[in-house]
Amino acid sequence: MLLIAALLTILVSVMHSALGGRRLIAPILRMEGLPIILGSLKNTRLTLLVGWHIATLTWLGLAAMLVYLHLTPDHAGRAFLWMVAATFAISGVAALVLSRGAHLSWVLFLPIAAITGYAAFTS
Repeated sequence: MLLIAALLTILVSVMHSALGGRRLIAPILRMEGLPIILGSLKNTRLTLLVGWHIATLTWLGLAAMLVYLHLTPDHAGRAFLWMVAATFAISGVAALVLSRGAHLSWVLFLPIAAITGYAAFTS
C-alpha cells in the first residue's frame, strides 16, 4: 500500500513540475512588472522558480521515505506516516474546497492521505 502512495506522490511531483511549471510559472516569469526581490528582477524570477520546484523535491523526498518505510517497517515510522497523512489530507481538502474541485490535486492528495493514514493505523 505504501508503494501505491509513493507512486501517487511521484505522480504529483511530475505533474506539479511539468504542467504547473509550463502553464503557471513560465508565464509568470515572463510577466512585466514583477516586484523586485533581493535587488533584481533576475532574483525575483529565480526565487519563484526555485520555490516552485522545492515543493516538487519535497514530495519526491516523501515518496522516498514511503518506499523506505514499506521496505523496513518500524514503530518510529508510524509517527512519520501520520504526519504524511495529515499533510496530504489538509492539502487535499484545501485544494478541493478552495478551488471548488477545479484544481485536481485533491484527486491524488486524498488517496495518499488515506493510504498513509491506513498504514499508520495498522502498523
